[in-house]
Amino acid sequence: MDNNEDDDFDSLLSTIGFGRWQSPTLAAVILVAMQYPIHLVGSPLLSAPLPYRCSHPDNASATPVIGSSYFNDHCLPFPDDHGKEATTEGAPVNSTVLELPLSTERHLTSMKSCPVIEYNTSIFTSTVISEWHLVCENKHLQPLFQMMYNIGGIFGSFAGGHVGDKWGRRRSLQIGIVSYILVVIAMAFTSSFPFLLILRILTGVTGQSMLIPAWSQALESTPSRHRSLVGMLLGFPYSLFVIVFSGVGYLIRSWRYLMLVCCAPSLALLPLSFSLMDESPRWLVQQGRQDDATKVLKRAVKLNKASLTSSLESTIAKIHQASDPKPEGETSFSVRESLRQAMAYLRSPIMRTIILVTPLLWFLQSCLYLAVAINANNFNSSNPFLYVCLSGVMDGSAILLMTPLTTFLGRRIIVGVGLFVGGIFFLLDLVVSEEYFWLKMTLVMIGFFLVAGSFQMNYVYGPELFPTEARSRGFAFVTLMGGTGFMCSPVITYNLAKLAWWAAPVTFGCAAILGSFTLPLLPETRNQPMPDTLKDVEEKLVKGKRKAANTEKEIGSCDDTKDSGV
Repeated sequence: MDNNEDDDFDSLLSTIGFGRWQSPTLAAVILVAMQYPIHLVGSPLLSAPLPYRCSHPDNASATPVIGSSYFNDHCLPFPDDHGKEATTEGAPVNSTVLELPLSTERHLTSMKSCPVIEYNTSIFTSTVISEWHLVCENKHLQPLFQMMYNIGGIFGSFAGGHVGDKWGRRRSLQIGIVSYILVVIAMAFTSSFPFLLILRILTGVTGQSMLIPAWSQALESTPSRHRSLVGMLLGFPYSLFVIVFSGVGYLIRSWRYLMLVCCAPSLALLPLSFSLMDESPRWLVQQGRQDDATKVLKRAVKLNKASLTSSLESTIAKIHQASDPKPEGETSFSVRESLRQAMAYLRSPIMRTIILVTPLLWFLQSCLYLAVAINANNFNSSNPFLYVCLSGVMDGSAILLMTPLTTFLGRRIIVGVGLFVGGIFFLLDLVVSEEYFWLKMTLVMIGFFLVAGSFQMNYVYGPELFPTEARSRGFAFVTLMGGTGFMCSPVITYNLAKLAWWAAPVTFGCAAILGSFTLPLLPETRNQPMPDTLKDVEEKLVKGKRKAANTEKEIGSCDDTKDSGV
Protein backbone atom coordinates (compact mmCIF):
# COMPACT_ATOMS: atom_id res chain seq x y z
CA MET A 1 0.00 0.00 0.00
CA ASP A 2 2.90 2.28 -0.64
CA ASN A 3 1.88 3.69 -4.00
CA ASN A 4 -0.73 6.37 -4.33
CA GLU A 5 -2.98 4.26 -6.48
CA ASP A 6 -3.48 1.82 -3.61
CA ASP A 7 -4.02 4.49 -0.97
CA ASP A 8 -7.80 4.27 -1.18
CA PHE A 9 -10.46 2.77 1.00
CA ASP A 10 -11.24 -0.19 -1.23
CA SER A 11 -7.64 -1.39 -0.97
CA LEU A 12 -7.87 -1.19 2.81
CA LEU A 13 -11.20 -3.04 2.84
CA SER A 14 -9.69 -5.77 0.67
CA THR A 15 -6.96 -6.21 3.28
CA ILE A 16 -9.46 -6.26 6.16
CA GLY A 17 -11.61 -8.76 4.30
CA PHE A 18 -15.25 -9.74 4.67
CA GLY A 19 -16.42 -11.33 7.93
CA ARG A 20 -17.85 -10.72 11.40
CA TRP A 21 -17.38 -6.95 11.28
CA GLN A 22 -19.81 -6.55 8.38
CA SER A 23 -22.39 -8.95 9.90
CA PRO A 24 -24.36 -6.37 11.99
CA THR A 25 -24.70 -4.05 8.99
CA LEU A 26 -25.90 -6.86 6.74
CA ALA A 27 -28.33 -8.00 9.44
CA ALA A 28 -29.70 -4.44 9.64
CA VAL A 29 -30.31 -4.37 5.88
CA ILE A 30 -32.09 -7.73 6.07
CA LEU A 31 -34.32 -6.52 8.92
CA VAL A 32 -35.16 -3.35 7.01
CA ALA A 33 -35.96 -5.47 3.94
CA MET A 34 -38.37 -7.50 6.08
CA GLN A 35 -40.48 -4.37 6.57
CA TYR A 36 -40.99 -3.58 2.90
CA PRO A 37 -43.37 -6.37 1.79
CA ILE A 38 -46.02 -5.41 4.36
CA HIS A 39 -46.13 -1.84 3.01
CA LEU A 40 -45.10 -1.97 -0.65
CA VAL A 41 -47.04 -5.05 -1.81
CA GLY A 42 -49.22 -5.60 1.25
CA SER A 43 -52.35 -3.90 -0.08
CA PRO A 44 -53.91 -7.15 -1.40
CA LEU A 45 -54.04 -8.36 2.22
CA LEU A 46 -54.24 -5.15 4.30
CA SER A 47 -56.79 -3.27 2.21
CA ALA A 48 -58.43 -6.10 0.31
CA PRO A 49 -62.02 -5.54 -0.85
CA LEU A 50 -64.61 -7.81 0.80
CA PRO A 51 -67.87 -9.05 -0.75
CA TYR A 52 -70.71 -7.07 0.80
CA ARG A 53 -74.40 -6.31 0.55
CA CYS A 54 -76.39 -3.21 1.38
CA SER A 55 -79.84 -2.66 2.86
CA HIS A 56 -82.09 0.07 4.27
CA PRO A 57 -82.17 0.56 8.05
CA ASP A 58 -85.84 -0.38 8.21
CA ASN A 59 -85.49 -3.43 5.93
CA ALA A 60 -84.88 -6.69 7.77
CA SER A 61 -83.87 -8.58 4.63
CA ALA A 62 -80.78 -7.12 3.03
CA THR A 63 -80.55 -6.68 -0.71
CA PRO A 64 -78.17 -9.41 -1.90
CA VAL A 65 -74.95 -8.54 -3.62
CA ILE A 66 -75.02 -9.40 -7.29
CA GLY A 67 -71.84 -10.17 -9.14
CA SER A 68 -69.50 -12.86 -10.38
CA SER A 69 -66.12 -11.68 -9.14
CA TYR A 70 -64.28 -11.62 -5.85
CA PHE A 71 -65.16 -7.96 -5.27
CA ASN A 72 -68.82 -7.18 -5.86
CA ASP A 73 -69.73 -3.53 -6.20
CA HIS A 74 -73.53 -3.37 -6.13
CA CYS A 75 -74.99 -0.59 -4.00
CA LEU A 76 -78.54 0.53 -3.44
CA PRO A 77 -79.89 3.24 -5.79
CA PHE A 78 -79.51 6.87 -4.78
CA PRO A 79 -82.79 8.70 -4.01
CA ASP A 80 -83.53 11.54 -6.42
CA ASP A 81 -84.72 15.04 -5.51
CA HIS A 82 -88.33 13.82 -5.04
CA GLY A 83 -87.39 11.07 -2.63
CA LYS A 84 -87.81 8.32 -5.21
CA GLU A 85 -85.13 5.79 -5.88
CA ALA A 86 -83.30 6.23 -9.16
CA THR A 87 -82.51 3.24 -11.30
CA THR A 88 -79.19 1.47 -10.98
CA GLU A 89 -77.02 -0.19 -13.54
CA GLY A 90 -78.00 -3.72 -14.40
CA ALA A 91 -76.30 -6.75 -12.91
CA PRO A 92 -73.57 -8.48 -14.91
CA VAL A 93 -74.56 -11.10 -17.41
CA ASN A 94 -74.69 -14.65 -16.00
CA SER A 95 -74.26 -13.23 -12.50
CA THR A 96 -75.08 -15.18 -9.38
CA VAL A 97 -76.45 -14.07 -6.03
CA LEU A 98 -73.72 -14.51 -3.43
CA GLU A 99 -75.17 -15.46 -0.08
CA LEU A 100 -73.46 -14.13 3.04
CA PRO A 101 -73.13 -16.20 6.21
CA LEU A 102 -76.00 -15.79 8.65
CA SER A 103 -73.58 -14.63 11.36
CA THR A 104 -72.44 -11.53 9.47
CA GLU A 105 -72.68 -8.29 11.42
CA ARG A 106 -74.70 -5.36 10.12
CA HIS A 107 -73.01 -1.93 10.25
CA LEU A 108 -74.67 1.47 10.03
CA THR A 109 -72.94 3.88 7.65
CA SER A 110 -73.42 7.47 6.51
CA MET A 111 -73.61 6.48 2.83
CA LYS A 112 -76.86 7.11 1.00
CA SER A 113 -76.35 4.18 -1.33
CA CYS A 114 -75.51 1.79 1.51
CA PRO A 115 -77.05 2.87 4.84
CA VAL A 116 -76.55 -0.61 6.30
CA ILE A 117 -73.77 -2.87 5.12
CA GLU A 118 -72.77 -6.49 5.75
CA TYR A 119 -69.42 -8.01 4.77
CA ASN A 120 -68.53 -11.57 3.91
CA THR A 121 -65.71 -12.24 6.37
CA SER A 122 -64.98 -15.78 5.20
CA ILE A 123 -61.62 -14.67 3.67
CA PHE A 124 -60.70 -11.62 5.74
CA THR A 125 -62.15 -10.70 9.12
CA SER A 126 -61.12 -7.05 8.79
CA THR A 127 -59.39 -4.87 6.20
CA VAL A 128 -58.92 -1.14 5.74
CA ILE A 129 -61.74 -1.12 3.21
CA SER A 130 -64.22 -2.93 5.43
CA GLU A 131 -63.33 -0.99 8.59
CA TRP A 132 -63.90 2.43 7.01
CA HIS A 133 -66.53 1.29 4.45
CA LEU A 134 -64.60 2.37 1.36
CA VAL A 135 -67.28 1.16 -1.04
CA CYS A 136 -70.08 2.67 -3.14
CA GLU A 137 -69.65 6.46 -3.15
CA ASN A 138 -66.50 6.10 -1.01
CA LYS A 139 -64.87 3.69 -3.44
CA HIS A 140 -62.63 6.42 -4.86
CA LEU A 141 -60.78 6.51 -1.52
CA GLN A 142 -59.49 2.94 -1.87
CA PRO A 143 -56.22 3.74 -3.75
CA LEU A 144 -55.20 6.35 -1.15
CA PHE A 145 -53.94 3.74 1.30
CA GLN A 146 -51.25 2.61 -1.16
CA MET A 147 -50.60 6.02 -2.71
CA MET A 148 -49.85 7.70 0.63
CA TYR A 149 -47.06 5.23 1.32
CA ASN A 150 -45.44 5.96 -2.06
CA ILE A 151 -45.71 9.69 -1.43
CA GLY A 152 -44.05 9.20 1.94
CA GLY A 153 -41.28 7.25 0.24
CA ILE A 154 -40.51 10.26 -1.95
CA PHE A 155 -40.16 12.55 1.07
CA GLY A 156 -38.21 9.83 2.86
CA SER A 157 -35.69 9.78 0.03
CA PHE A 158 -34.93 13.43 0.73
CA ALA A 159 -34.77 12.91 4.49
CA GLY A 160 -32.74 9.71 4.44
CA GLY A 161 -30.19 11.02 1.97
CA HIS A 162 -29.67 14.36 3.71
CA VAL A 163 -29.46 12.96 7.25
CA GLY A 164 -27.27 10.08 6.12
CA ASP A 165 -24.68 12.40 4.59
CA LYS A 166 -24.86 15.01 7.34
CA TRP A 167 -25.04 12.97 10.57
CA GLY A 168 -23.82 9.58 9.38
CA ARG A 169 -25.30 6.30 8.22
CA ARG A 170 -25.66 4.83 11.71
CA ARG A 171 -27.32 7.89 13.23
CA SER A 172 -29.75 8.16 10.32
CA LEU A 173 -30.73 4.50 10.77
CA GLN A 174 -31.27 5.04 14.51
CA ILE A 175 -33.55 8.02 13.92
CA GLY A 176 -35.45 6.13 11.24
CA ILE A 177 -36.08 2.98 13.27
CA VAL A 178 -37.30 4.79 16.40
CA SER A 179 -39.68 6.89 14.31
CA TYR A 180 -40.82 3.87 12.31
CA ILE A 181 -41.76 1.83 15.40
CA LEU A 182 -43.78 4.71 16.85
CA VAL A 183 -45.61 5.28 13.56
CA VAL A 184 -46.49 1.59 13.12
CA ILE A 185 -47.87 1.36 16.68
CA ALA A 186 -49.96 4.51 16.13
CA MET A 187 -51.25 3.14 12.81
CA ALA A 188 -52.33 -0.13 14.44
CA PHE A 189 -54.50 1.66 17.00
CA THR A 190 -55.88 4.63 15.08
CA SER A 191 -59.62 4.88 14.50
CA SER A 192 -59.49 7.81 12.06
CA PHE A 193 -59.07 7.20 8.32
CA PRO A 194 -57.53 10.66 7.62
CA PHE A 195 -55.04 10.09 10.43
CA LEU A 196 -54.33 6.62 9.02
CA LEU A 197 -53.38 8.23 5.69
CA ILE A 198 -51.06 10.68 7.46
CA LEU A 199 -49.41 7.78 9.26
CA ARG A 200 -49.01 5.93 5.96
CA ILE A 201 -47.05 8.93 4.64
CA LEU A 202 -44.87 8.85 7.73
CA THR A 203 -44.36 5.11 7.26
CA GLY A 204 -42.95 5.78 3.81
CA VAL A 205 -40.72 8.56 5.16
CA THR A 206 -39.30 6.46 8.01
CA GLY A 207 -38.94 3.36 5.83
CA GLN A 208 -36.77 5.17 3.29
CA SER A 209 -34.86 6.85 6.13
CA MET A 210 -33.86 3.36 7.27
CA LEU A 211 -33.15 1.83 3.86
CA ILE A 212 -30.92 4.48 2.30
CA PRO A 213 -28.28 4.78 5.06
CA ALA A 214 -28.29 1.04 5.86
CA TRP A 215 -27.87 0.12 2.20
CA SER A 216 -25.15 2.74 1.67
CA GLN A 217 -23.21 1.52 4.69
CA ALA A 218 -23.49 -2.12 3.61
CA LEU A 219 -21.94 -1.35 0.23
CA GLU A 220 -19.36 1.05 1.69
CA SER A 221 -18.09 -1.57 4.15
CA THR A 222 -17.91 -4.42 1.62
CA PRO A 223 -14.67 -5.09 -0.34
CA SER A 224 -15.03 -4.48 -4.07
CA ARG A 225 -14.57 -8.16 -4.98
CA HIS A 226 -17.61 -9.11 -2.84
CA ARG A 227 -19.76 -6.04 -3.51
CA SER A 228 -21.66 -7.44 -6.50
CA LEU A 229 -22.52 -10.67 -4.74
CA VAL A 230 -23.52 -8.95 -1.50
CA GLY A 231 -25.53 -6.26 -3.26
CA MET A 232 -27.48 -8.78 -5.30
CA LEU A 233 -28.12 -11.27 -2.49
CA LEU A 234 -29.28 -8.51 -0.13
CA GLY A 235 -32.30 -8.16 -2.40
CA PHE A 236 -33.26 -11.79 -1.85
CA PRO A 237 -34.54 -11.32 1.75
CA TYR A 238 -37.19 -8.94 0.37
CA SER A 239 -38.43 -11.61 -2.04
CA LEU A 240 -38.31 -14.25 0.68
CA PHE A 241 -40.32 -12.15 3.12
CA VAL A 242 -42.93 -11.43 0.45
CA ILE A 243 -43.54 -15.18 0.47
CA VAL A 244 -43.46 -15.26 4.29
CA PHE A 245 -45.88 -12.32 4.40
CA SER A 246 -48.39 -14.21 2.25
CA GLY A 247 -48.17 -17.19 4.61
CA VAL A 248 -48.60 -15.07 7.74
CA GLY A 249 -51.50 -13.28 6.04
CA TYR A 250 -53.15 -16.63 5.40
CA LEU A 251 -53.04 -17.34 9.15
CA ILE A 252 -53.91 -13.83 10.39
CA ARG A 253 -56.92 -12.37 8.58
CA SER A 254 -57.23 -9.04 10.50
CA TRP A 255 -55.19 -6.20 9.00
CA ARG A 256 -54.18 -4.64 12.33
CA TYR A 257 -52.81 -7.86 13.85
CA LEU A 258 -51.18 -8.81 10.56
CA MET A 259 -49.36 -5.50 10.37
CA LEU A 260 -48.17 -5.65 14.00
CA VAL A 261 -46.89 -9.23 13.68
CA CYS A 262 -45.04 -8.55 10.41
CA CYS A 263 -43.52 -5.30 11.73
CA ALA A 264 -42.43 -6.81 15.06
CA PRO A 265 -38.96 -7.91 13.76
CA SER A 266 -38.08 -4.21 13.38
CA LEU A 267 -37.63 -4.10 17.17
CA ALA A 268 -34.39 -6.05 16.71
CA LEU A 269 -32.96 -3.03 14.90
CA LEU A 270 -32.83 -1.10 18.18
CA PRO A 271 -30.04 -3.11 19.88
CA LEU A 272 -28.43 -3.75 16.51
CA SER A 273 -28.07 -0.09 15.52
CA PHE A 274 -27.34 1.29 19.00
CA SER A 275 -24.94 -1.40 20.28
CA LEU A 276 -23.53 -3.69 17.57
CA MET A 277 -23.15 -1.56 14.44
CA ASP A 278 -20.28 0.83 13.79
CA GLU A 279 -20.47 4.07 11.88
CA SER A 280 -19.27 3.89 8.28
CA PRO A 281 -15.49 4.45 8.48
CA ARG A 282 -15.47 5.66 4.89
CA TRP A 283 -17.91 8.43 5.86
CA LEU A 284 -15.85 9.24 8.98
CA VAL A 285 -12.74 9.74 6.86
CA GLN A 286 -14.67 12.04 4.54
CA GLN A 287 -15.75 14.11 7.55
CA GLY A 288 -12.16 14.44 8.75
CA ARG A 289 -12.74 12.27 11.83
CA GLN A 290 -9.57 10.22 11.54
CA ASP A 291 -9.49 9.11 15.19
CA ASP A 292 -13.04 7.73 15.03
CA ALA A 293 -12.34 6.02 11.71
CA THR A 294 -9.17 4.45 13.11
CA LYS A 295 -11.04 3.17 16.17
CA VAL A 296 -13.74 1.56 13.99
CA LEU A 297 -11.22 0.00 11.61
CA LYS A 298 -9.16 -1.42 14.48
CA ARG A 299 -12.29 -3.21 15.62
CA ALA A 300 -12.85 -4.41 12.04
CA VAL A 301 -9.31 -5.80 11.85
CA LYS A 302 -9.80 -7.60 15.15
CA LEU A 303 -13.20 -9.10 14.30
CA ASN A 304 -12.14 -10.22 10.82
CA LYS A 305 -8.76 -11.46 12.11
CA ALA A 306 -6.93 -9.53 9.41
CA SER A 307 -3.28 -8.56 9.26
CA LEU A 308 -2.07 -5.24 7.83
CA THR A 309 1.25 -4.73 6.07
CA SER A 310 1.54 -1.19 7.49
CA SER A 311 0.18 0.65 10.50
CA LEU A 312 -3.49 1.52 10.35
CA GLU A 313 -2.85 5.10 11.47
CA SER A 314 -0.46 5.79 8.58
CA THR A 315 -2.83 4.17 6.09
CA ILE A 316 -5.76 6.27 7.31
CA ALA A 317 -3.59 9.40 7.13
CA LYS A 318 -2.74 8.68 3.47
CA ILE A 319 -6.39 8.04 2.61
CA HIS A 320 -7.41 11.18 4.50
CA GLN A 321 -4.87 13.28 2.61
CA ALA A 322 -5.77 11.78 -0.78
CA SER A 323 -9.53 12.21 -0.29
CA ASP A 324 -9.27 15.92 0.59
CA PRO A 325 -12.05 15.84 3.20
CA LYS A 326 -13.50 18.79 5.04
CA PRO A 327 -11.68 19.82 8.21
CA GLU A 328 -13.08 18.27 11.37
CA GLY A 329 -15.93 20.29 12.79
CA GLU A 330 -16.59 22.11 9.55
CA THR A 331 -19.99 21.36 8.14
CA SER A 332 -20.46 20.98 4.42
CA PHE A 333 -24.24 21.20 4.45
CA SER A 334 -24.89 24.92 4.44
CA VAL A 335 -27.02 26.20 1.60
CA ARG A 336 -24.04 27.95 0.03
CA GLU A 337 -21.83 24.87 0.25
CA SER A 338 -24.58 22.60 -1.11
CA LEU A 339 -25.08 24.90 -4.10
CA ARG A 340 -21.33 25.07 -4.66
CA GLN A 341 -21.07 21.28 -4.62
CA ALA A 342 -24.07 20.91 -6.94
CA MET A 343 -22.57 23.34 -9.46
CA ALA A 344 -19.23 21.51 -9.31
CA TYR A 345 -21.01 18.25 -10.08
CA LEU A 346 -22.93 19.76 -12.98
CA ARG A 347 -19.74 21.21 -14.47
CA SER A 348 -18.19 17.75 -14.55
CA PRO A 349 -19.22 15.96 -17.81
CA ILE A 350 -19.23 12.47 -16.29
CA MET A 351 -21.07 13.54 -13.12
CA ARG A 352 -23.56 15.58 -15.14
CA THR A 353 -24.34 12.51 -17.22
CA ILE A 354 -24.83 10.39 -14.09
CA ILE A 355 -27.15 12.98 -12.52
CA LEU A 356 -29.29 13.22 -15.67
CA VAL A 357 -29.37 9.58 -16.80
CA THR A 358 -29.74 7.58 -13.58
CA PRO A 359 -33.03 9.24 -12.48
CA LEU A 360 -34.59 8.49 -15.87
CA LEU A 361 -33.39 4.89 -15.68
CA TRP A 362 -34.80 4.42 -12.17
CA PHE A 363 -38.12 6.03 -13.08
CA LEU A 364 -38.63 3.76 -16.10
CA GLN A 365 -37.49 0.63 -14.29
CA SER A 366 -39.53 1.23 -11.12
CA CYS A 367 -42.66 2.10 -13.06
CA LEU A 368 -42.22 -0.97 -15.23
CA TYR A 369 -41.48 -3.32 -12.31
CA LEU A 370 -44.56 -2.49 -10.25
CA ALA A 371 -46.85 -2.05 -13.26
CA VAL A 372 -46.09 -5.57 -14.50
CA ALA A 373 -46.55 -6.96 -10.98
CA ILE A 374 -49.96 -5.31 -10.69
CA ASN A 375 -50.93 -6.54 -14.14
CA ALA A 376 -49.95 -10.10 -13.17
CA ASN A 377 -52.47 -9.86 -10.33
CA ASN A 378 -55.25 -10.39 -12.87
CA PHE A 379 -54.03 -13.97 -13.29
CA ASN A 380 -54.89 -14.96 -9.70
CA SER A 381 -57.13 -12.12 -8.51
CA SER A 382 -59.47 -14.55 -6.71
CA ASN A 383 -56.67 -15.73 -4.41
CA PRO A 384 -54.76 -12.77 -2.92
CA PHE A 385 -52.49 -15.02 -0.82
CA LEU A 386 -51.35 -16.97 -3.87
CA TYR A 387 -50.78 -13.76 -5.83
CA VAL A 388 -48.56 -12.22 -3.15
CA CYS A 389 -46.64 -15.49 -2.85
CA LEU A 390 -46.11 -15.76 -6.62
CA SER A 391 -44.81 -12.20 -6.83
CA GLY A 392 -42.17 -13.06 -4.24
CA VAL A 393 -41.25 -16.29 -6.03
CA MET A 394 -40.81 -14.47 -9.34
CA ASP A 395 -38.69 -11.72 -7.81
CA GLY A 396 -36.51 -14.11 -5.81
CA SER A 397 -35.95 -16.40 -8.79
CA ALA A 398 -34.83 -13.44 -10.88
CA ILE A 399 -32.25 -12.44 -8.25
CA LEU A 400 -30.89 -16.00 -7.95
CA LEU A 401 -30.60 -16.31 -11.72
CA MET A 402 -28.87 -12.94 -12.15
CA THR A 403 -26.46 -13.13 -9.19
CA PRO A 404 -23.98 -15.63 -10.74
CA LEU A 405 -23.70 -13.38 -13.80
CA THR A 406 -22.29 -10.53 -11.69
CA THR A 407 -19.02 -12.43 -11.21
CA PHE A 408 -18.03 -12.11 -14.87
CA LEU A 409 -20.38 -9.51 -16.42
CA GLY A 410 -20.43 -5.77 -15.87
CA ARG A 411 -23.24 -3.78 -14.33
CA ARG A 412 -24.16 -2.08 -17.59
CA ILE A 413 -24.47 -5.36 -19.46
CA ILE A 414 -26.71 -6.99 -16.85
CA VAL A 415 -29.02 -3.98 -16.48
CA GLY A 416 -29.06 -3.06 -20.18
CA VAL A 417 -29.52 -6.56 -21.61
CA GLY A 418 -32.06 -7.44 -18.92
CA LEU A 419 -34.19 -4.44 -19.81
CA PHE A 420 -33.82 -4.80 -23.58
CA VAL A 421 -34.58 -8.54 -23.75
CA GLY A 422 -37.36 -8.12 -21.17
CA GLY A 423 -38.92 -5.43 -23.36
CA ILE A 424 -38.77 -7.75 -26.38
CA PHE A 425 -40.68 -10.42 -24.44
CA PHE A 426 -43.37 -7.88 -23.50
CA LEU A 427 -43.77 -6.92 -27.17
CA LEU A 428 -43.85 -10.57 -28.28
CA ASP A 429 -46.94 -10.96 -26.11
CA LEU A 430 -48.81 -8.90 -28.73
CA VAL A 431 -48.33 -11.43 -31.54
CA VAL A 432 -49.57 -14.45 -29.54
CA SER A 433 -53.22 -15.37 -29.90
CA GLU A 434 -55.52 -15.32 -26.89
CA GLU A 435 -56.05 -19.04 -27.41
CA TYR A 436 -52.50 -19.65 -26.14
CA PHE A 437 -53.00 -18.01 -22.77
CA TRP A 438 -50.25 -20.07 -21.14
CA LEU A 439 -47.75 -18.86 -23.75
CA LYS A 440 -48.75 -15.22 -23.27
CA MET A 441 -48.38 -15.54 -19.50
CA THR A 442 -45.00 -17.26 -19.93
CA LEU A 443 -43.70 -14.38 -22.09
CA VAL A 444 -44.86 -11.80 -19.55
CA MET A 445 -43.31 -13.72 -16.66
CA ILE A 446 -39.95 -14.12 -18.45
CA GLY A 447 -39.96 -10.40 -19.15
CA PHE A 448 -40.73 -9.71 -15.50
CA PHE A 449 -37.89 -12.00 -14.35
CA LEU A 450 -35.40 -10.09 -16.48
CA VAL A 451 -36.66 -6.69 -15.35
CA ALA A 452 -36.63 -7.76 -11.68
CA GLY A 453 -33.05 -9.03 -11.97
CA SER A 454 -31.80 -5.84 -13.62
CA PHE A 455 -33.74 -3.80 -11.07
CA GLN A 456 -31.86 -5.47 -8.21
CA MET A 457 -28.57 -4.94 -10.04
CA ASN A 458 -29.31 -1.22 -10.08
CA TYR A 459 -29.34 -1.23 -6.27
CA VAL A 460 -25.66 -2.14 -6.51
CA TYR A 461 -24.86 -0.02 -9.56
CA GLY A 462 -26.59 3.20 -8.46
CA PRO A 463 -24.67 3.84 -5.20
CA GLU A 464 -21.37 2.97 -6.91
CA LEU A 465 -21.80 5.86 -9.35
CA PHE A 466 -21.90 8.55 -6.64
CA PRO A 467 -18.94 9.60 -4.45
CA THR A 468 -18.96 8.93 -0.71
CA GLU A 469 -19.37 12.62 0.10
CA ALA A 470 -22.77 12.60 -1.64
CA ARG A 471 -23.63 8.91 -1.92
CA SER A 472 -26.64 8.94 0.39
CA ARG A 473 -28.07 12.01 -1.32
CA GLY A 474 -27.36 10.61 -4.78
CA PHE A 475 -28.91 7.25 -3.92
CA ALA A 476 -31.85 9.09 -2.35
CA PHE A 477 -32.32 11.09 -5.54
CA VAL A 478 -32.55 8.03 -7.77
CA THR A 479 -34.82 6.18 -5.31
CA LEU A 480 -37.02 9.29 -5.25
CA MET A 481 -37.46 8.97 -9.00
CA GLY A 482 -38.12 5.27 -8.48
CA GLY A 483 -40.87 6.17 -5.99
CA THR A 484 -42.37 8.48 -8.60
CA GLY A 485 -42.37 5.53 -11.00
CA PHE A 486 -44.18 3.42 -8.42
CA MET A 487 -46.86 6.10 -8.20
CA CYS A 488 -47.32 6.14 -11.97
CA SER A 489 -47.57 2.36 -12.36
CA PRO A 490 -51.31 2.10 -11.51
CA VAL A 491 -52.04 4.67 -14.23
CA ILE A 492 -50.30 2.47 -16.78
CA THR A 493 -51.89 -0.73 -15.56
CA TYR A 494 -55.49 0.40 -15.30
CA ASN A 495 -56.01 3.51 -17.43
CA LEU A 496 -54.02 2.51 -20.52
CA ALA A 497 -55.79 -0.85 -20.57
CA LYS A 498 -59.07 1.05 -21.04
CA LEU A 499 -57.77 2.74 -24.18
CA ALA A 500 -56.78 -0.40 -26.10
CA TRP A 501 -55.95 -4.03 -25.37
CA TRP A 502 -52.40 -3.56 -26.68
CA ALA A 503 -51.63 -0.34 -24.78
CA ALA A 504 -50.15 -1.94 -21.65
CA PRO A 505 -47.80 -4.44 -23.39
CA VAL A 506 -46.55 -1.77 -25.78
CA THR A 507 -45.91 0.63 -22.90
CA PHE A 508 -44.09 -2.05 -20.90
CA GLY A 509 -41.92 -3.08 -23.85
CA CYS A 510 -41.04 0.43 -24.99
CA ALA A 511 -40.23 1.58 -21.44
CA ALA A 512 -37.84 -1.35 -20.97
CA ILE A 513 -36.11 -0.83 -24.32
CA LEU A 514 -35.84 2.93 -23.75
CA GLY A 515 -34.26 2.31 -20.35
CA SER A 516 -31.71 -0.06 -21.90
CA PHE A 517 -30.59 2.67 -24.32
CA THR A 518 -29.41 4.83 -21.39
CA LEU A 519 -26.83 2.33 -20.09
CA PRO A 520 -24.04 3.04 -22.65
CA LEU A 521 -23.97 6.63 -21.38
CA LEU A 522 -22.92 5.53 -17.87
CA PRO A 523 -19.47 4.32 -16.75
CA GLU A 524 -18.83 0.72 -15.72
CA THR A 525 -18.12 0.20 -11.99
CA ARG A 526 -17.41 -3.54 -11.82
CA ASN A 527 -14.05 -4.22 -10.12
CA GLN A 528 -13.58 -0.47 -9.70
CA PRO A 529 -12.99 1.20 -6.30
CA MET A 530 -15.96 3.16 -4.99
CA PRO A 531 -15.29 6.87 -5.57
CA ASP A 532 -14.95 9.03 -2.47
CA THR A 533 -14.84 12.47 -4.11
CA LEU A 534 -15.76 14.12 -7.38
CA LYS A 535 -12.11 13.81 -8.39
CA ASP A 536 -12.33 10.04 -7.95
CA VAL A 537 -15.40 9.89 -10.20
CA GLU A 538 -13.61 11.80 -12.92
CA GLU A 539 -10.34 9.86 -12.65
CA LYS A 540 -11.19 6.29 -11.62
CA LEU A 541 -14.53 5.70 -13.30
CA VAL A 542 -13.57 7.47 -16.51
CA LYS A 543 -10.26 5.60 -16.54
CA GLY A 544 -12.13 2.35 -16.08
CA LYS A 545 -14.46 3.26 -18.94
CA ARG A 546 -11.51 4.02 -21.22
CA LYS A 547 -9.74 0.84 -20.19
CA ALA A 548 -12.82 -1.22 -21.03
CA ALA A 549 -13.09 0.53 -24.41
CA ASN A 550 -9.41 -0.13 -25.18
CA THR A 551 -9.85 -3.80 -24.25
CA GLU A 552 -12.75 -4.08 -26.67
CA LYS A 553 -10.63 -2.48 -29.40
CA GLU A 554 -7.77 -4.89 -28.74
CA ILE A 555 -10.11 -7.86 -28.94
CA GLY A 556 -11.53 -6.49 -32.17
CA SER A 557 -8.07 -6.00 -33.68
CA CYS A 558 -7.10 -9.57 -32.75
CA ASP A 559 -10.21 -10.87 -34.46
CA ASP A 560 -9.40 -8.84 -37.59
CA THR A 561 -5.87 -10.30 -37.62
CA LYS A 562 -7.22 -13.82 -37.41
CA ASP A 563 -9.70 -13.15 -40.19
CA SER A 564 -6.95 -11.84 -42.46
CA GLY A 565 -5.04 -15.11 -42.08
CA VAL A 566 -2.02 -13.60 -40.33
